[in-house]
Amino acid sequence: MKNHSHLILRFMIQIGILSTVMLSLIIPSATSFSNNFDANMKTKIASSVAKTERREEERSRVPRATCRKCYRPPTLCVCQSLPNKPIRTSTSVLILQHPNERRRKSLSTTPLVDLVLEKCTVKVGYNFTPDQVDLVQEFFAKGRKPLLLFPGEDSITLDKGDGQEDRINRVDDITLCQLQQEEQLLILIDGTWPEAKRMCLQSPEIVDNCIKVQFQSESESIYDSLRTEPNKHCLSTLECCARALAYLEPSEDLAERVNEYLIGSMQCMVDKRIELKSKNPEPRFNRPATKIYEKNKRRFEIKKELFDK
Repeated sequence: MKNHSHLILRFMIQIGILSTVMLSLIIPSATSFSNNFDANMKTKIASSVAKTERREEERSRVPRATCRKCYRPPTLCVCQSLPNKPIRTSTSVLILQHPNERRRKSLSTTPLVDLVLEKCTVKVGYNFTPDQVDLVQEFFAKGRKPLLLFPGEDSITLDKGDGQEDRINRVDDITLCQLQQEEQLLILIDGTWPEAKRMCLQSPEIVDNCIKVQFQSESESIYDSLRTEPNKHCLSTLECCARALAYLEPSEDLAERVNEYLIGSMQCMVDKRIELKSKNPEPRFNRPATKIYEKNKRRFEIKKELFDK
């Protein structure tokens, strides 16, 4: 019966019914009852109680306010830099986003692209097949090949000067000039370089049936003021999108307008983060090591309170 008792108590602790105070009332003589527990079991019980306390604290927190349009806190709102309504381009943009990038909400530029462009679709995953993405299926059904922004020897260079020989921009008898004459589907990979390469390797049905495009000239990223990019030519997903549309969109006026809002919204986001950082140098969340220390400290306190009387 004693074994059943401590199992029931442990279960009640795990589902949050018992708090530390209630447990002390149920077990008035914790010292005598604790003789039935080995050290490992005591640690498990203390951990369960501590976890319940953390969950109760998290549930009691009032979620911070966010803007209804850009879904950012008021201090980081970028609505002032966004168009009144998303801009419709001739080029459709498909962003294949790695789950890790999805979690980097504070610095991710993909949400901004979605707010600026009407024809923008975001899919999250580690790998993709055509039947998972309607846009790709529709393009394949028309006998067309989407454009994939990814560097390589078989990629069409978008930023070659007009004076360059056209053969430099020719891949499989397709030139940049021909790409500009038709509506395109531009696919962007959103993730770190290792993540993007892995996603391409794991999505051969899409990647092998795309026309790859790239940039060759170096350019500085707006992100440089916040974080260091791996290489000088590395740009954010938003900057890559803006730069590609500048070459693919048949209307120069529309391309300039899109570029203005895309780059403007990102610059606004970066400026507000720098401003906020200068006002609040301390991070909003504790570092992992600090959080682990606090969790262990509370667990030891509960263990002592319950079993060391």
